[in-house]
Formats: sequence, C-alpha cells, structure tokens
Amino acid sequence: MSGRSKCKAFAAALTTIALIGVVFFAQSFASESTGGGTAAYQPAVPNATQVYSGGYGSYSSPGTVAGSRMQGMASVVQAAGNYNLSTSAAYVNMTQAQQQAIRNYADYTSTYFQTREMNRQARAAERGPRPTEADLVRMARSDVPKPLSPGEVNPVTGKIAWPLLLQEERFADERAVFEQAFEARARYGALKLDEIKKVDSAADAALADLKAIIRDVSGSDYSQAKRFVQSLAFTSRQSAM
Repeated sequence: MSGRSKCKAFAAALTTIALIGVVFFAQSFASESTGGGTAAYQPAVPNATQVYSGGYGSYSSPGTVAGSRMQGMASVVQAAGNYNLSTSAAYVNMTQAQQQAIRNYADYTSTYFQTREMNRQARAAERGPRPTEADLVRMARSDVPKPLSPGEVNPVTGKIAWPLLLQEERFADERAVFEQAFEARARYGALKLDEIKKVDSAADAALADLKAIIRDVSGSDYSQAKRFVQSLAFTSRQSAM
C-alpha cells in the first residue's frame, strides 16, 4: 500500500472515530434529559478528541515525509471532529435553554393564577356571604319611603305633626309649602302635577338643609327628620283616604 493510500485510510479512520464520539455524546445527553424531574440546567461541554502523535513526553519517533503528511491530515481530521463536537454541544445547550425558558414561563403562569385565586378568596372573605334573594327584597323595601300615618298627617284637615328638628326656623319656607299642599290634598283628595312638583322641590331643599347641619344635630334626630321629609314627598303622590 502506498503512502498516500495509508494517509487516506488513516484519515477515514479518524473521521469515523470523531463521528462515533458525536453520536455517543448526543445519545448520552438524550438519556440524561429524559430521566424525569426538572434538574437544574447543566451546559454541555464535550471533551475534544485526541490523536496519538506517535511520541511520548519530550520524545517522538523519527519523522518521515509520509509520516509528517499523515500527521498533518490527522490534525485536520481532529479539528473537523472537534468542530462537530462543539456544534453538537452548542445545539444541546440551545435546546436546554429553550426548555428552561418554557419551564420558567410555566412557573410564572402558575404563580400568577395562584396569586389571583388567593386574592379573590381574600376579598370574598372580607365581603362576607352574598345576600340572598330574600335579603335583596328586604333591603329594597327598606329603602322605599313609607306613607305617613294619620297621626303624622291628619287625613281630614291635612295638618302635619312636625318632628322637633323640622320645627326650626330654617325650615319655615319648606314647611309652608308642605302645609299648603297637604291642606289642598285633604280638601280635594289629590294634588295636581304642579303642586306635586312644588312638594318635590321643597323636599329637596329640606334634605339639603338637613345635610348642612348633620354635624350639629344628633344622629337620631337627623334620621327621623330625613325619613319624615321623604315620606311627605311620597305621601303627596297618594290619594287622601
């Protein structure tokens, strides 16, 4: 066999060894990656292939032209093998980084929804149980003004029994409007539209005056006067019995 043929055969053998190393490295990484669990990211760093140079330590065998040529070709093949290993390792590292990014995003999404659910539960606990349909009906009815009793508005004369707070001078104008309207209601049985509008305006003015003095009066007096004014406006729309 000629020297050139020997060089080609040697180069082919080294290429085969390098490719076997790449395949073995890829298979080893695949088996480790599929082992289960979420192990921490470990970068792939392959070991470069080593080619025996024919020497030991500082001593080397005598060189020939053919041997030097084979050594040069071996170095080229070694460089190609190392390049293939490095390229494979870079691809493995990129794949690992992508998998870690996917896991990080999944953890972020899971944490976000867990935090939102905890927040929802905390707010629900602060609000307490939701009102039932019966509770809603009862609350709606409690907000509707109630008609005044005959003891509060005389159905025959229309005379109004004013609460103590509404007897103050500041409410004199509103009292005059209410008294005139309820006297007409007692006489004719019902109020006209323009008279009802006057009652509504007087009620709004009285409520505004009450709100202005809310800090100067007791809570019970304020609540009683407010409900009385609202009931006057509500009763003015009802027919006199």
